[in-house]
Amino acid sequence: MNCLKILPLPSLLLGKKEQLSTHKTLQREKHTSSHSPLKGRVLWGTLGALVVLVVLVACPATPARWLCENGTPAEGTANPAGQTRCVSCDLLYRLDGTTDVVGTTCQFSVEVGEAVRIGSENQFGVGVDSPSDLAAIGNTLYMVGYEAIALYTLNTTTGRAARVGMVSEFGVSENSPTGLAAIGDTLYMVGTFHTALYTLNTTTGVATRVGMANQFGVSERIPIGLAAIGNTLYMVGTWNNILYTLNTTTGRATLVRGAFRFGVREDTPGGLAAIGNTLYMVGRTNDVLYTLDTTIGRATQVGSAAAGFGVSENNPTGLAAIGNTLYMVGVTHDALYALRYQ
Repeated sequence: MNCLKILPLPSLLLGKKEQLSTHKTLQREKHTSSHSPLKGRVLWGTLGALVVLVVLVACPATPARWLCENGTPAEGTANPAGQTRCVSCDLLYRLDGTTDVVGTTCQFSVEVGEAVRIGSENQFGVGVDSPSDLAAIGNTLYMVGYEAIALYTLNTTTGRAARVGMVSEFGVSENSPTGLAAIGDTLYMVGTFHTALYTLNTTTGVATRVGMANQFGVSERIPIGLAAIGNTLYMVGTWNNILYTLNTTTGRATLVRGAFRFGVREDTPGGLAAIGNTLYMVGRTNDVLYTLDTTIGRATQVGSAAAGFGVSENNPTGLAAIGNTLYMVGVTHDALYALRYQ
C-alpha cells in the first residue's frame, strides 16, 4: 500500500502538524503521527512561492502496538502474538504500520463480536483442556471445566488458572460441571450429571445442591450456561434450546417462552453473561456472540464477525463479565479471551 507524504524542502524547514482520521477505526478522534521518508517517486511543484517535495512512499512497517479507545497506550505485557490487552479502557486498537491515509499510521480495531486472546498459556497452565463456563465475583474470575472437574480462578492478565481446593467432583459426584454464575458473593453452578443447581464454596470448591428438582422441573437434561441480572438467575440448555429463569431456593426452572432455538437456529448454546441489563450468550452452532431478549428468549448476533470470533475459536463455552470487560473461554484453543461487544 502506498502513502503520499508532503515534505518541506530542507532549506525551508517548514513543519506542519498532520491531523488525519483513519477510516477503519472505531475511535472517532484525530491522532497525530508521522512516517520516516522512504525512497520513492519524487515530484517537484510550486504552490505560490512555496516549493514543496511530494514523495510517493511505501508505508513503513512500524512495530505493532495497541492503543486504548481514548488513544492512550495500553498497559500490560505483550504476548508472543504481539498483542497487548488494554486494561485502562474497554476497546482495543492495533497499529500495524499500514495506512491508506496521507501521513498517518493506520489504526484498525478488533471488530464487534471478535475476540482477543489473553496470554499464551497452554491449557490455562494447569492442563485444563475443556473449559466449560466462567463467572466473576468482584474482580475475581472463576472457571469450571469438563475434564479437570474442579473450580479454578483465572488470571485476567496471563490467562493462567489456579485450582480452588482439592475436593474431587465438587464433593457431590458432579462430574460434568457446565454453567457458572454469581449473585453478589454467592457462586452458582449447574451440572449435567445430576441436572441440578448448586452453590459453590469459593474457598474449598465444595458444592451444595439447591433443592431437589429433577431436571430443573422442566425436563432440561443438558443445562449449559448461567448468568445473573440483579437477583434473577438465567440458564440455557441444549436439550430444549431455550432460555430459563432459575429459582435460587428450589432449583426449579421457568421457561422464558418465545423463540425456539433462540430464533437464530442456535442448537448448541454456550455460556451466558450479563453487563448491566444486557444478557449475552455464545453459541457453538454458529460460533458467534449474541444478546438475548430476556422477555422472549430471542437472540441477536452482536456485530457481523464471521464464525470463530476472529481467532478460529469454533467451540466457545463460557462467558463472564468484570465491569465492562466481557471474557470468554473456548475448547478449540483452551484459552481465555476478551470479547469486543460494542
